[in-house]
Amino acid sequence: MDPLTALSLAGTIVQFVQFAAQIVQATVSGASPVQEELETRTLALRDLITKLRIQRSPGNVYTSLPSAADPPDKTLQSLCDGCAVIADELLARLERLKVEGKHKLWKNFQKAIESQWSQKELESLSRRLSEFRMLLDTHVLIKWNDTANAIVLQQSKRFDEIDERTQHILEALLESKNTRSKDLFDQNLAAAQLLNRTELVVTHESDKTRALIVNAMQVLSQAKEEHMSSTAKNKAEKIRKDEKELQILVEENVLDVLSFGTMSDREEDIGEAHQNTFVWLLNPKAKSPQKQQWADFVEWLKSGRGLYWRNGKAGSGKSTLMRFITKSDQTRTALLEWSGSSNLVVGNFFFWNSGTIEQRSQIGLLRTLLHEILRQHRDLIPIVMPSVWARAYSHAVQPTSRSRPQRLSLGVSMEALKALIKQSVKQLKLCLFIDGLDEYEGDPTDLADLFTDIVDSDNIKVCLSSRPLVPLEYAFKSSPNIRLQDLTHDDIKLYVIDKLHGNRRFQQLAAEEPVQAPALINEIVTKADGVFLWVVLVVRSLLVGLNNRDEMDDLERRLAELPSDLSALFENMLTKRIAPFYQAKGAAIFQIVRASRENTEQIERFGGNAPPLTLLSLFFSYEKNPDWALNAPIRPLNESEKSIRCNSMEDRLKNWCAGLLEAQFLLDVPPDGRVQYLHRTVKDYLHQPDVWKSVTAKTNASDFEPNICLLRSCILQLKASGSLEKDDTFDKSLWKYVTLAMELARQAELANKPAYIPLLDELDIVITSLLRQKRAFYNRPWVMYYKLGGGQSNDWDRDYAWPALAVEYGLVTYLDFNFRRTGENLRERKGRPLLDIAVSQDSRKQRYPISPSTVAVLLDHGANPNAVYNLTTPWQNALAFAYSIQSSKLETTSSGTERLKPNHEEILGLVSLFRHFIDHGADLSQSCSCGATTRDVLWLVEEVFHRWYPEESVALLEDVRRRTTGAGMVSRLVVTWKRWRDYLATDTIECSIHGKDRRATDVKPPPDMLRMRIPIAGS
Repeated sequence: MDPLTALSLAGTIVQFVQFAAQIVQATVSGASPVQEELETRTLALRDLITKLRIQRSPGNVYTSLPSAADPPDKTLQSLCDGCAVIADELLARLERLKVEGKHKLWKNFQKAIESQWSQKELESLSRRLSEFRMLLDTHVLIKWNDTANAIVLQQSKRFDEIDERTQHILEALLESKNTRSKDLFDQNLAAAQLLNRTELVVTHESDKTRALIVNAMQVLSQAKEEHMSSTAKNKAEKIRKDEKELQILVEENVLDVLSFGTMSDREEDIGEAHQNTFVWLLNPKAKSPQKQQWADFVEWLKSGRGLYWRNGKAGSGKSTLMRFITKSDQTRTALLEWSGSSNLVVGNFFFWNSGTIEQRSQIGLLRTLLHEILRQHRDLIPIVMPSVWARAYSHAVQPTSRSRPQRLSLGVSMEALKALIKQSVKQLKLCLFIDGLDEYEGDPTDLADLFTDIVDSDNIKVCLSSRPLVPLEYAFKSSPNIRLQDLTHDDIKLYVIDKLHGNRRFQQLAAEEPVQAPALINEIVTKADGVFLWVVLVVRSLLVGLNNRDEMDDLERRLAELPSDLSALFENMLTKRIAPFYQAKGAAIFQIVRASRENTEQIERFGGNAPPLTLLSLFFSYEKNPDWALNAPIRPLNESEKSIRCNSMEDRLKNWCAGLLEAQFLLDVPPDGRVQYLHRTVKDYLHQPDVWKSVTAKTNASDFEPNICLLRSCILQLKASGSLEKDDTFDKSLWKYVTLAMELARQAELANKPAYIPLLDELDIVITSLLRQKRAFYNRPWVMYYKLGGGQSNDWDRDYAWPALAVEYGLVTYLDFNFRRTGENLRERKGRPLLDIAVSQDSRKQRYPISPSTVAVLLDHGANPNAVYNLTTPWQNALAFAYSIQSSKLETTSSGTERLKPNHEEILGLVSLFRHFIDHGADLSQSCSCGATTRDVLWLVEEVFHRWYPEESVALLEDVRRRTTGAGMVSRLVVTWKRWRDYLATDTIECSIHGKDRRATDVKPPPDMLRMRIPIAGS
């Protein structure tokens, strides 16, 4: 069978199975009258039957129906025949329903279906459809690339009849080189669906028994066009329109997967270059400082290739210069000369060590560049990201959990960028501007290797900016470069003159002291040594002095006292610029800012998002009345109230923190703005262990806890933020606050600060009250919708969702307090046990590592360690987790596989976990099945705990030996008998499925079933 025909047939089968399942399960919308719905479904089914039969014909020519020459692949043929049988059955019954519908009035489509099929028949039909789809998935779509690929498709006689865009998409989807099996399946499925959706069955105008399939996206030949009815032409037009709209939606979905909320924040955050500074870099006519020391940047833009590296000291203005370059029209003009007739695409990324994970990681870099480029050239999305596009396409055609686009991995993103550079579908010239390589959180060598690799192509060049780190100096030593601090003398002088002479007091002093004023400016420029940030801070200090009516001698002395080194300058600002009365307050603010950043990072690791720390949230964090979060009413703040609080906090940052923290108004909605460090060097300085110790020492005498302060702020922001009915955007941000609040509560728990308990109760009250405004949507307890801040429903029980969330976050003190307050016995609970959430069947899906203290408090309040849920118990889950620790510590060496020593803290936690379970009646006869291996409690304690840490686990081992003596052999026999029984049952089912006639005596058990390790007393 022609490969395109076979692929199209697979797509038709997928469509038929989905279509038939909708009828059988009566899941149609029901918006139309029943008789109208029957007519629509009958016509659609007839078209599908016709298409199925035509696709078994030898080629894309008119053929009598239902001739089946040139039989296709056996599995595909079998599936097609099976679908035809079901299709005929469905059609016959639908036709019967249409006739009966003239005399009967059904309440809905479901009732009509139930009148023709019994429940047993519907279930049988549903199973047959599921089997067809499973066979199609496993025997056709997954194995498709074994026999067909992009090259084979190009040789297909039908390939030339497909429109050019669809050709490119199919070639990308079916290129199997270095593609994972899951991606192959997704891409093959999308290719099949694409072909099926864009094809149209056309019946010959003069002979209704003859028909063919045409590609609706292609302009038809005159011979085919003249035989098409007006109805067929209208159908073709509708297919084109629907497919274009669908692909636009798919492109939007892929771009959404690439984007992230803080993608452009860093670039917007960087201040504009001071007037008339840096113009020498892009303007050949401008005065160029020390031209012999730097490579001509404009010439590189116009005709250069490879890398251009701008390096400089910390604070020398590298990011400001990069923003100046990317915003300049002169940059684009020069690059257009380089790109010629090709499409010019410019991409920017600004690393930011103080930002989110994406802002300082390689995955954030790649996602930003791909988003910028593909947003301008959307037709390249399926070409460079075939697996992502395929999942998005299949999800748009038929939404399922499997087809839903997922978060991008680093590997997929890297492959996409390289594919973008190598693609030949569209001629592009790419110029990338990447700032702050030294702010990347990983090894800078990784970035050096990446950029050195991709600029091998003549279609891409990259301008980089960073501090002169040794790995980068080595990697870029042969590339054109400039050293920024050697070239900014005149720019710094211009900045100082403009700032000081813009002050009336300095103008007066300069007139009185015409010699000292220029000397002071020259001293600042010389002492700066090319570091712009130092100049900015020093000038601020001098302006403060001028506002205090300082004389010229005072200014000179002030300058002399300021260190020329940035770190020493920061120390000076913390110890001398902040009044003693405010130093404890400033220390608290610094700790709140750091805690906010660390909690945000933790949330991002789980794929969530946290609201940023703003002036308003920081104001609420430092609310002087600690009970205000509990007592404040739920009432939106008006703009005047917000402005007063934000302005107050901004003034506090200047006075309490010496300006080392500042607000950035990224969204152009003053007065609120994001609070951040003045510069990356400020954060680096403050986070030095000895410096941070001195910061925290200032609040040690109080009960200050930054996480508690931030938790109060979350509650106050929720109370003051607004109404869900009037503000749809708040609906999404609400879940971010919940995520942050729960993370803050966890950190307070770890810090042993029980003050979070009443705050959590208040959080529950506030969220419940806010969501009551949308009762039509949120008609269950709010925790049921909570999932990583996304508002997704989960599988927790309605009545116990709130304690379940506390278990997930390990809030031991809160759980114990609530159970004591209610006097509840957990053994009496129905549904999923809380203990199963604490020790789940798949520990990898737990938000945090298993917590022995959480398990202990649940057991203390009556939780049953042997309660069965989803065919397993919490105790068995704990056994399986212990075994996974043992089995994961393997290392392959030249001499074979060696077992590595597990982490000491991890084993201590497991010993404590086992101790709690056993003391509360865990069934020691239970075991865990790990593949073909069964391990009992004694083996796990001996091999996982005692083997590596005998001293820490000897008491547990002796207790388990004592408790299992005499019972071990019996339990082993029971376990072995159960496994024999399950094995035989499974194999019998398998034989039945494949139509084999095998006796039970032919079934051989796995070898480990014939070997039993029986514990001996005292061993």
